Formats: sequence, structure tokens, C-alpha cells
Amino acid sequence: MNKIKRALKNMAALTTLLLVGNLSDTLAQKIPDQVVESVKFREIGPTRQGGRYVEFAVVASSTKVIYAATASGGLWKSTNNGQSWEPIFDHESVISLGSVAVDQSNPSVVWLGSGEANNSRSSYWGDGIYKSTDEGKTWKNMGLPESHHIGRIVIDPRDSDVVYVAALGHLYSENPERGLYKTTDGGQSWDKVLEIQREDGKYIGVVDVIMSPEDPNTLIAAAYDKIRRPWTFNEGGEGSGIYKSTDAGKTWEKLENGLPGGFLGRIGVAYAPSNPNVVYANIENVNVDGISDEERRKMLEIGLPLGEGQETEGTEMYRSDDGGENWRKISPEGEDVGGYPSYYYQQVIVDPNDEDHVYVLGIRVWETKDGGETWGMPFRFGGDNHAMWIDPADSEHMLLGYDHGMGITYDAGKTWYHPDELPLAQFYAVDVDMAYPYNVYGGLQDNGSVRGPSTTKDGSPIPFEAWQRVGGGDGMYNVVDRSNNRYLYNESQFGPIQRLDLKTGESKSIRYSGARDMRWNWNSPIVVSQHNTDVIYHAGNKVLKSTFRGENWEEISPDLSKDDSVKALGTGNIQYGTITTLEESPLNPQELWAGTDDGNLQVTKDGGKTWTLLNDKVPNNPEYWVTRVEASAHFPGTAYVAYNGMRRDDFTSYLYKTTDWGETWTSIAEGIPAAGVNVIREDHTNPNLLFVGTELGTYASIDGGENWSTFMTGMPSNPAYDMVIHPRENELVVATHGRGIFIADIVPLQGLSSSTLDSDLTLFDIKPAVQYVEGLSNVTAFTNFDGESRAPGTHVHFYAKNAGKATVKIYKGAKEILSKSVNAKAGVNTFNWEFEEITGERSQKQLDQTAERFRSFGMEEEDIERRLESMKYITRTVGPGTYKVVVELNGKSASKEAVVMQDYWNGN
Repeated sequence: MNKIKRALKNMAALTTLLLVGNLSDTLAQKIPDQVVESVKFREIGPTRQGGRYVEFAVVASSTKVIYAATASGGLWKSTNNGQSWEPIFDHESVISLGSVAVDQSNPSVVWLGSGEANNSRSSYWGDGIYKSTDEGKTWKNMGLPESHHIGRIVIDPRDSDVVYVAALGHLYSENPERGLYKTTDGGQSWDKVLEIQREDGKYIGVVDVIMSPEDPNTLIAAAYDKIRRPWTFNEGGEGSGIYKSTDAGKTWEKLENGLPGGFLGRIGVAYAPSNPNVVYANIENVNVDGISDEERRKMLEIGLPLGEGQETEGTEMYRSDDGGENWRKISPEGEDVGGYPSYYYQQVIVDPNDEDHVYVLGIRVWETKDGGETWGMPFRFGGDNHAMWIDPADSEHMLLGYDHGMGITYDAGKTWYHPDELPLAQFYAVDVDMAYPYNVYGGLQDNGSVRGPSTTKDGSPIPFEAWQRVGGGDGMYNVVDRSNNRYLYNESQFGPIQRLDLKTGESKSIRYSGARDMRWNWNSPIVVSQHNTDVIYHAGNKVLKSTFRGENWEEISPDLSKDDSVKALGTGNIQYGTITTLEESPLNPQELWAGTDDGNLQVTKDGGKTWTLLNDKVPNNPEYWVTRVEASAHFPGTAYVAYNGMRRDDFTSYLYKTTDWGETWTSIAEGIPAAGVNVIREDHTNPNLLFVGTELGTYASIDGGENWSTFMTGMPSNPAYDMVIHPRENELVVATHGRGIFIADIVPLQGLSSSTLDSDLTLFDIKPAVQYVEGLSNVTAFTNFDGESRAPGTHVHFYAKNAGKATVKIYKGAKEILSKSVNAKAGVNTFNWEFEEITGERSQKQLDQTAERFRSFGMEEEDIERRLESMKYITRTVGPGTYKVVVELNGKSASKEAVVMQDYWNGN
């Protein structure tokens, strides 16, 4: 086993030397389209952990047809009451959704509002309103690109061309496109029918709109005066309020009788479908007794937290029995009905058959059955709830969407069916170990930390049961000690770090107990040293170092942030002025790079004794959130840095490279679409091969960042939060925030060069493959997620300049043991050798008899032909060893060595 490890290490080192020695041969162009299309990502899950659902739209005439909109996982459709689902909005320019509505007069028409309206730290922007006229098969953007976050869509039941859209506008900056929009021509043109502007000129967005069930000309809209910055999320302002129109949006009246005024946050509104006179409103009342309006206004605008003994009025429920003209409070005094933080919830749903039966969604689900006289919790299901639908024909039939998935009930919540097969995991970070097959680890929004296999040994699907929980809370960084695959360091939000012994299952908190005033990012960096895996680092606003697995800590840096005393206070569940990325140089253990959320970039070359601030060295430095620093594994002094301006509503892609320890920087972002860069990775074998993850997808460069290509074949549009390249398997593992983990075999990209593309035939290096013992398999649920495994066997990748009939031959010593024909296309081709040796050939008579048997089963001729081709030869399985692979094409020949390893690995 040690010989194999040494051989693998030497092979990797030799490859690096050869590539470094041939830098003049690098490719100064984009990756050819055919190559990108040939390198496909496979999705492995997980699924049971779910993701954030934001709204349901159900066809009233056929309630088995459900559209489910998610925060960052796209739109899903079921035509069988939720028994199976398909994604139908995967390849548009955005994937974050805020609202969905189906035209009940013509269910073929579906409207979709892009941009999540739950204003979380991980809420993504949209680019307008979309429409489908074929039940979601195809989509067209109908405008409102600056709406960014759409809270609700309402369709006039009398006229399908009349649609209202509640637009919140930009999340982190002001813009005039906020308000309520209306179209009367099916989306060809839009008018802002409700524009709210404060005395100081600030435009106020609309988060909710409802239509009277009796009179479609009567509308009630909720305005939301929000202030969000990277360092704060304040509850609201003086612009929030409720407005009513009785003339289809021509004129509006602000509703005030019985409602609170002053400083209000988010508001959710709902009509009682059975009685249009009854209206409910859930209002975040952020007024504070004993504070003047001027002082409160200043606190909200600057982002100052409340002082000791100060508290807001809370989240309150109100009811009107005259269509909104007069209101009364129906929530208990001093008790919130709704959720905190209210910017994340505020949905009100009224039983369509009972005007007094109301649900309010928050961390829990609140319920009243008597119009607000009493409140309780109807069921113990869900958690962080955002979406609910009640069947008008059966009030016990409901859908509930929450941060961990969705549920379907037919008995008012006594029992639930939970679709577990939808891949909607929202990852923050990812890592891999060195097991055979290797495992993938990652932290999830709301769903802790998990471990799952990168593939199954026999190539069968990866089910949701294959994943294990390895940490709680909101899962963040998960970093493995790869020297032994035993110790996992992970954390939940804001820094609580633990060491998990993956062999014994023992976990231990190793959180730093000094410096109580240290600030921690939501996702605080953890680093296990590549030079000595007993050494680990953790970062708050200072860098911490442990010389033995977290048993001891020392501060090795001062505060590396700007340490703004006001911004550091943080409001809205935010800590600011923190380190967001920390990297150790693979070449020098004394070299560390750090970046902060407030834009500082620093480096130390002496293990933390001295730190150098590099901000002034970066040209046109935006000093935004530093999302990643990547230190080169090939050249001393070379590093990459990425900034993300999403939290300033600047979606420019910022990416820089230095070759002199940060003294000078060059932008290498040209060609990356505007989306905000989250991560940059340099390949460990080819220094010119780079990968980038942005808020909208992944990109690759084979010329050191001069040219970039979209690299996401098999992936939906999705935020790529983190990525890692497996050092042995040469696979790129991408963690998305909305659709789980994707993996691609990048061997063909590692070997691309100008000579490769000019040659008639190039056979790429063949990575050793394990001949796995399949063993026992677990029992899995019938309804499951089929995570795609890597096909078993030795994968042979070769590049052909021109298409043709190729022959792949396998030799054991001088003996040819297999010869197969391959229809090679121009570009990258892959042949998978499943360790078989040809020992004979079946007769034509045998094949004809088999074909007739297949026909009697009703098999299609195309399938029969494919099956017969695979059965043409009699084969047996060969054992571990070293083999030679020869590829012949168009008179050219190329050969490589292929190592088949025995399966010794049955543990971690």
C-alpha cells in the first residue's frame, strides 16, 4: 500500500514538473466548446436535508399539479400530488425565486418572480418576471430587471393579461424601481401603479399584495421600508405601511385606523377567501418606548443595536372586518405572533373555508381558530417556515414549505409526507478526504454538516441514506485531516468549532476561550496545515493557531479587519469586521493569507509575527467582501484573491493574481460574467488550469485566467459557494448553495495544451483505478434520489483532432487482452475499461436467438442492438496490476500505463 501511495505521489510530482517545464506550451485561448460539453458534472446530493421553499402555486381544477418555488434551487413541478418532481427552471440566467403564480383561468400560463423576498444573508437577486405559456416547459423574461426581489404575483381572474407584481427592489442599495407593478397586456408592458417615496426621497418597495376574492379591482399592498448593509439589517422605517386601492391600482389610500404607525418592518397581509370583508395583517412593530423619532431613525439608519432594557413592540397580528378600513390588534399583549427575525417570515394564510382560522408562519407555525382570541401551535412539523397552501376544497389538505424541505398533509398536520428526493441542499463549504472511494464533507444552511460518498463502489446510485450527519446548527466549514482521514474539524454559525473523531464518533468542542470580544463571521475559516496536520488555524477577527488539534490556541495576528467601532456592533444577526478567508501556502508553512468582510487583504511570511496590509497594491480595489485567497501550489509568491460585491449590489466579478507576494496585482476577471466571485482554485497538476465559482455558476480557464469558459455541463444555474480539487482522483467537487454537490473528472482539462489541440491524437494520463469489492449494500427507500456515481473501471480520456473510428487496446505485458472499437468524435472522448479481458466471441446464431428473446419482451430495436453489441464477446475479469492502454485513430497511435489497484480500503 505504501508503494502505491509513493507511486501516486511521484506521478503527481512528475506531472507538475513536466507542466511547469512546458509553460511555453500553454494554451492562450478559451476551452473549446466540445471539450466543455464532454466534461460533465454528476450530482451526488444530498437530498433529505432539503432547502428553503418560498411559495407554492397549485392548479385549482387539478390539485395534483403543484409548482414549488425555492430560494436558490429553482422551480419544481409535480403532476401527481407530490409523489415525484422535476426541475423546470434550471437553465435561465438566474435561479433564485421569490414568487410563483398559476393562471387558474388558463393553467398553461405560469408566472415566476425571480429573486428571493426573504431577505436573508444568503438571499440572491433576480432579473425580473418570467412567464411560461406551456406549463413551465419554456420561459420568457417579461421585464422588470431591476425589481431584484419579487414578493408576490397576483393574476386577475377575469382577465389573464392583468397581473400585479410586488417588487422589493435592490436589497443592499436604494433604487427607484421599487413598488407595485401592473401589466394589462400579459407582460408586454408594465406600469408602476403604487410608488411610495419618503420625504427624504427614498423609494419604498412592496413586499406583498392581495386581491379581494369578491372584487378584483380591490387590492391591498404592503410596503416595506428596509435598510440592509453588509454590517447590519435593520428592521424597518417610516415608509412601511398598508395601502388599498378600489379602482384596480389607479388610486391608493394608506390604511391607518387601528394600525401602528412610526417605524415598521415587514408586513404580511391576507384576505379571508370566504369573506372579503375580513383582512389580516402581520406587522413587525419596531417602535421603542422612550426613544424619540429622531433617535430611533438614527439608530436604524446607522445600524446601532438597542441598549440595555430597550426592546421593540414586537411582531403583532391585526384584523379588519370591514375590508381594511378599521383594524384591531388580535395578538396577545407582549407576545410575538409571527417570527423573529421578521424580515425572514411574515406569511399569513387564511383557511379558505373559515374566516376565523388563520396560520402565521415563522420559526414555528402559529394558529388561531377563533379569529385571534386564542393562539397556539397546530403541529410539530416544519421549522423556519415560509410557504403554505390550503386546498380550497379540503382545508385538511395542505402544503408547508420551510428551510428543511416541504411537507404534504391530508389530515390538517397530524401526519405528513415529506418528499426527500429533491436535491436542494444549500452548502457553504466543502472538503474531501483520502478514503477509497473518497468522501465529501460540507456545511449546510439550517441543516448542520454532512458527510457522503463521492461514488458507490459498484457505480450504483447514491441514495439519501448514504449521507451522515457530522455536525449541527447551520453547518459551515468542514475540514479533514487527510493524513489519516480520522479527524474532522467543523463548526456551526459564528465560530463554535469542534473536533470529530470519525473512527470513534467522539466529538469535542475546541472553541477558543480567550478574547471574549472576538468577532466571528457566519462562516469562519478553518485550516488544517498541509505541512503538519496537527497544526490547525481558526479565524475570527484575529487568526488563531493550535499546535495540536485545537487542544491549545494562540493569537498570531492583531485584528485584521478595519475594526470600525460602529459597524462592528452589527445588527440583524450579523457580526462584522471578521476574517472571511484564510489560506496557508502549500509551499511555505510560514506564509498565510487572510481576507476580511470589510475588504482588508493581508499576508504574513513569518508565521504571523508580522502582517502586511495589501489593499493599496490592488488596482481599482473595491475593498468589498474578500471571499477567497488561493495560494499557489506551484510558484512561491503567487496567489489569487476574489472579492464579492453582492452585499453592495455590485455584481461585477473581481478576481486578481499576484506573483510577488502581493506587491503587485493583475486583474484576471475579464470574461467572467458579472455575478460576484465566491471561490478560486488553482489545479494541483497544471498551474494554468483555474476554476472559479460565482453566484451564478462555475467557470474554467486553461491559460492562467486570460480566457474563461462557462464550465457547468450537467449543472443548473446556481451559486457555487466553494470547490475543492481531489488531489488523487483529479475531480473537481463543487458545493452549490441550492442544489447540493456536483463532481467532474477534470483529467482532460489538466492535459490540454496548444500541442494537444494541434495533434491528431492525444491520450491523457490515466489515473490509477481501484478494483472494488462490491460487498453488501444498504436497504434504501423506494422513493429516493439517484445521486450519480462514477462509473466503475479505468477511465481512458483521449483527444481527437478529427472524428473517426478509434480502437482501444489493453495489454497485459505483451499479450493483448482486449480490443474495442469506439466512434470517436472530434474533441475529448472517454472509454471506460471495466477490467474485462476478452476470452472468446459469441456466434451469430447465439446473438440472433438472444435478439428474438428480447423482441418477445417488447424491447425496442435500438435497445436490442446496443445490448447485443455489449454481449458480442465473452469476457472475464482481470485482477490488479499494471496494464498498457493503446489508442489507435486515423493512422496515429498513443499509449499510456494504467494501474489497477486492489481494494484494501473498507474503512475511512
